[in-house]
Amino acid sequence: MRIPKRVNAAWDWAERHGRALSAGMILLIITVGALWLPALGALVAGMVVGGVVVHRRMRKRLNRLQHDNDQLLRQSGALRHKIALLEQGVKRESSVTTQRLPFIPGSVELPESSEAD
Repeated sequence: MRIPKRVNAAWDWAERHGRALSAGMILLIITVGALWLPALGALVAGMVVGGVVVHRRMRKRLNRLQHDNDQLLRQSGALRHKIALLEQGVKRESSVTTQRLPFIPGSVELPESSEAD
């Protein structure tokens, strides 16, 4: 099913201005509710205030947890980098060691040359 361009543009606008749109809708509901049923207006206003308070508290906790997560990821990356460097050093050191092995005469029997002249 195809979505008309005007409808798609309206949805895009609503996504970009979601906070303002929700605040306007909430104010409209509170106003209408307060005029018709004051208890409904008070209920919606209380829910909005409670939601804002909970959102702010959870945002602080979420920011702290994201900061801790970033720190752990940095430490993990640093450890991985350090291990990689150590592994490269071990490989380099072992290759240097194998190249420096001394030749010990007499440990290997050489084939005797035949002098049949």
